[in-house]
Amino acid sequence: MAPPESAPTSSARAGAAAPWLRLFAGAVAVCLGVAVLAWPEATVRVVGFLFGLSLLVGGLARGALSLFAPGLPASYRVLGAVFGLLTTIAGVICLRNVAGSVALLVLVVGLGWLIEGLTELVLAFGGGREGRGARVSAGLLSLVLAIAVFVWPELTLATFVAIGAIILVVAGVAQVAGGIGALRAARRRARAGRAPTAATPPSARPA
Repeated sequence: MAPPESAPTSSARAGAAAPWLRLFAGAVAVCLGVAVLAWPEATVRVVGFLFGLSLLVGGLARGALSLFAPGLPASYRVLGAVFGLLTTIAGVICLRNVAGSVALLVLVVGLGWLIEGLTELVLAFGGGREGRGARVSAGLLSLVLAIAVFVWPELTLATFVAIGAIILVVAGVAQVAGGIGALRAARRRARAGRAPTAATPPSARPA
């Protein structure tokens, strides 16, 4: 008599939810990036709110992925969780100081993008291969543009908004690609797990 199948553990349920979390975070980032692009006359207050919201959602999502994504080494989990927390804090600061100056907004959001890029690289190299190329590209782009924001003299709000919209859209697409890749990989593993039991091998049949 075969032993009954055990109920799925909390870690297995969290691993199954990770691709959907990537899809959600990616969709939010793309929507916010499009909203920023479609609102060229946005004020500092509006831009701070949109970018703060993106950092908040992205930080929470990446922190959760770092803690619960399957196959991630412990050191990568710790780094990803810390970076996700710092990104979330940057988002909260933006949301609480939405009426601040352009210089303050650039500083806080730029730091958030820098940390987001590092988090994306940690998750890309520490996790599975699904969507790794897109996520590495998005992480590197976030790092390069964040550094450009810091060293750009006399950065205008319009230029800052354009850079931020690019980061949001590219990072969001990478997240969606990673989520879709993880869902496909999970389905392939599920089919492979059912394949051996689909038919009884001839050697096991009674004579």
